[in-house]
Amino acid sequence: MLSIPPSAKVFLSLEQVDFRKHIKGLKKWAQNELQLDPFSGAYFFFLSKNKKAIKVIYFDGQGMCMHWKVLSQGAFRWWEKIHDTSRKYLAVHPAEGQVMLMNGSSRHLQIQQNWKEFG
Repeated sequence: MLSIPPSAKVFLSLEQVDFRKHIKGLKKWAQNELQLDPFSGAYFFFLSKNKKAIKVIYFDGQGMCMHWKVLSQGAFRWWEKIHDTSRKYLAVHPAEGQVMLMNGSSRHLQIQQNWKEFG
C-alpha cells in the first residue's frame, strides 16, 4: 500500500488520460497538460476510463515512482462526484488521497487544516 506523507501535495487529474501511458507519459501529462512540476514531490492521481484502475506518480528525490492499483471488482466511485470541468486538476489533502486509494469517499472527512502551510 502506498503511504502519502501528511506534508505532501496531492493533485487529481480531472481530464481523461490514456492508461497505456506509464511513468514517462504521465510525467509529461503533469508537465504539459496540468502545468505542474512532477519533480516537486507531489503525488499525481490518474483514473482509468473504466474507473477500475488508478495510477499515482511521484518523485522521491532519486527517481520517478508509480503506484498502480486495479480493483478486482467494482469501480472508483468517489471520482464521479467531482464535476468541476473548468479545471484540469484538483488539489486535495493528503489524507483524502489516502482514503481515495482505498476506494473510500472523502466527502465527509473532517480534516484539520495544517497550522502552517508548506511551501
